[in-house]
Amino acid sequence: MAGADVDAPAGGAVVDGSTSGLRRSSASMLLGHGGRAVLAGLTFLLVARELGAAGFGAVSAVMAAAALVLPFASLGAVHLLVRSAVRAPARLPGAFAGSVVVTAGGGLLATSLAALVCAAVVPSLPLGVVVSLLVADLVGSALLELAAGVQVARGRALAAAHGQVLFHGLRFAAAVALVLTPAGLTTGGWASAYLLTSLVGAGVAVVLVRREVGAGAGGRAALAGEVRSVLAQWRDGLHFSVGLGAQALYNDLDKLMLARLGSVAANGAYTAAYRLVDVALVPLRAVLAAAYPRFFAAGAAGGAAGLRSAVGLARSIAPTTVGWCALASVSLLAGAGLVPVVLGPQYEPAVGALRALALLPLLKVAHYLAADALTGAGHQRVRSAWQLGVAVGNGLLNLWLIPAFGLTGAVAASLVCDGVLALALWSVVWRRLRRG
Repeated sequence: MAGADVDAPAGGAVVDGSTSGLRRSSASMLLGHGGRAVLAGLTFLLVARELGAAGFGAVSAVMAAAALVLPFASLGAVHLLVRSAVRAPARLPGAFAGSVVVTAGGGLLATSLAALVCAAVVPSLPLGVVVSLLVADLVGSALLELAAGVQVARGRALAAAHGQVLFHGLRFAAAVALVLTPAGLTTGGWASAYLLTSLVGAGVAVVLVRREVGAGAGGRAALAGEVRSVLAQWRDGLHFSVGLGAQALYNDLDKLMLARLGSVAANGAYTAAYRLVDVALVPLRAVLAAAYPRFFAAGAAGGAAGLRSAVGLARSIAPTTVGWCALASVSLLAGAGLVPVVLGPQYEPAVGALRALALLPLLKVAHYLAADALTGAGHQRVRSAWQLGVAVGNGLLNLWLIPAFGLTGAVAASLVCDGVLALALWSVVWRRLRRG
C-alpha cells in the first residue's frame, strides 16, 4: 500500500507490496491503534473505577452482546468494501455510499435484537442505558470501522489513524467531564456520553471519507442501486460475517454467560483482565490492519498459488508479530499483581485471570496469521467454518465450566478454544498447500 504520506487518487486504491510500504502503513496504523489504546485504556480505568466491578460487569455484558451481533448487522460490508477498494477501485465512491446505508440500517435492526438478549442477561440496567450502549457500538463504531477500512485500502493509513485517535479522544474527554460533575460518572451518564461521542465521531469520519473518494452517482435511485449491489453480495458477506461472528462468540460469549451464570462482579473482573490483554495486542492489530488489504492482493490468483503467496506474506510479518506477542505475554504475567492497585480491591480476582490469559497473545497471533492468509486467498468459507465450530465449542465449554468453576472456568474455556483454532487453521493451510 502507498505510504501514509502519499495521497491516492480520489476513488482509487494504491497497493504497494514493498516492505517499506508495509512498514510505513504499519507505523501509521500503530499510531492510530496505539493512540486509541492509550485513550481507551485511560477511559477504561476511569469507567471501571467509578462504576465498580458490578456496574462495569453489567455494562461489559451489554457491550459483549453488541460485539456478538455486530458482524451480522452489515453482512460483512466493511470487508466487501476493502476488497472492492483493492480490486475494483473505480466503484469505490458508490460502494462506500451503499455500505454506509447498509451498515447504519443493519446496526439499528441489530440493536433491537441485542436489546432483547440484554434484558434477560442484565435486567438491572434500564432499557435506555442498554439501547444507548448498543447503538453506540452497532452504528457509531461500525461506521468508523467502515471509514477506516477505506482509508487503509487507499493507502491513507495515517488518516485512518487520526480518525481513531479523535474518536477515542472524544470518549475519554466525556469520561473525564462526567467524573468532574457533582453526580460523578454513573451508568446512565456514561451510556449517554458514549452514544453521543460515538455518533459524532462516526459522522465526521464518514463525511471526510466521502469528500476524499467522491460522491459517486447522485440521486436516490443511484444510492438504492448501490445498496442493492452490497446486499447482492450477501453470500460473500455472510462468509465474512460468520467468521467474524464466530470470532466474537469465542471472544465475548463468555462475558455474557459469566454475567448470567456467575455474577456481574465476576464478569467485571474477567472483562478487566481481558481488556488488558487487548491493550497488549495493539501493535499486533496495527500490523495486521496494515497488511489486511495486501492479503487480498497476494491471494488474488486464487487456488494453491494464491494461498502460497498469502502464506508468504504471513511469514514475512511473523517475526515482528510473534516477537511482540511473546514480549506482551511476559509483561502481562509479570504485571498482573498491579490490577487491584490500579482499579481497586474489587478487582482482586482479575489477578489470577490475567496471569492465565497472558498466554492468549501467542495463541491469537498464530490463528490470526493463518486466518488472514486463508481469507486473502479466497478460502473465507473454511476459515468461517472452523471459527464457527470453535465458537460452538466455546459456548458448550462455558455451559459446563462456568457453573462449576466461575471465573476460572471462563478463562480455561478461552485458552482451550484459541489454542484449538490456531492448530486447526494452520492444519487447513498446510493441507491445501500440499494438495495444490
